[in-house]
Amino acid sequence: MNTTLPFAQNTEVFMTKKIFSILLAISIITGMSACVFAEDSALTSGIFTYELSGDNATITCVQDVDGKVIIPDKIDGHRVVAIGDGAFGGSTRITEVYIPDSVYSIGSMCFAYSTSIKSVRLSTKISVIADGLFYQCDALMGVTVPYGVTTISSKAFGMCKNLVAVTIPNSAKMIADDAFTGSNYVTIHCRLDENGTGYKYAQAKNMPVEELITVYVNGEEIVFDQPPVTEKKRFRTLVPLRAVLEKMGAEIEWYNDMNYAGIDIDGNRLLIKPGESFMMVNGKAKTLTCPAMEYNNRVLLPIRDVVESVGGKISWNEFDKVVTVTYNK
Repeated sequence: MNTTLPFAQNTEVFMTKKIFSILLAISIITGMSACVFAEDSALTSGIFTYELSGDNATITCVQDVDGKVIIPDKIDGHRVVAIGDGAFGGSTRITEVYIPDSVYSIGSMCFAYSTSIKSVRLSTKISVIADGLFYQCDALMGVTVPYGVTTISSKAFGMCKNLVAVTIPNSAKMIADDAFTGSNYVTIHCRLDENGTGYKYAQAKNMPVEELITVYVNGEEIVFDQPPVTEKKRFRTLVPLRAVLEKMGAEIEWYNDMNYAGIDIDGNRLLIKPGESFMMVNGKAKTLTCPAMEYNNRVLLPIRDVVESVGGKISWNEFDKVVTVTYNK
């Protein structure tokens, strides 16, 4: 399998990207915002700098602010359809990013050299993971690549020292040979299909690989920074605690002194401790089919046990490896 990028860039485009990379690096070293390199025609709204093409907006820069940034699907009445090159580049305070499905394109090096971004929810409408998209994102732990992405480009996940999990959907057709260069702890989550691009790539690069499991809660796909895993001894699906339960409306508190999670959901109180063979549900012990576990700094739990303990329903599609949770408050 040829995993290298086809040569499709002319010299002008290549030089433009090289110049952009240099400017971004300068902005990081000097402490200036990458916004200083925005076009004169750029507009601003809150923390966003953007440009217009007709009635469509491309966000070209996002100010470095504390915490989570949610990209709007509209800005000043204009539909946001793209995020430009380096828009988050070099950020030091942003920790999480949500990109809506109105966005069809995310530019090269969009998050490059960011030091605090741990997770990014990508638009499900993109088809390309651009060159250097997450290059040297020091805090990044995991990324769900949306179904529909066909290309993962050069150094897209390069030099991410804390990156441990990336999902590769069946739609992927090409992964650049150096897409994960310098990211030494990544497990690829993909369908274990010998003809699949993700599986072939992982085998060729001698990267750890896990079965890709998709989870839906009330019809909405859950985006994980640590995908679900299969517990090999009991063959149970273990799912990150917070991502699923918060989507069900739960409030979760972690007690460091006792190393357990307290979960409140619609009048139910659950206590779960990694490694224990039971959990407490409204003061009563309930045996787990598989203990919760700590994995890549996340608590993973047996999803069926927890969902059914609060009156939810769960189904498993073995062929598609899909977990469906139905929960009505």
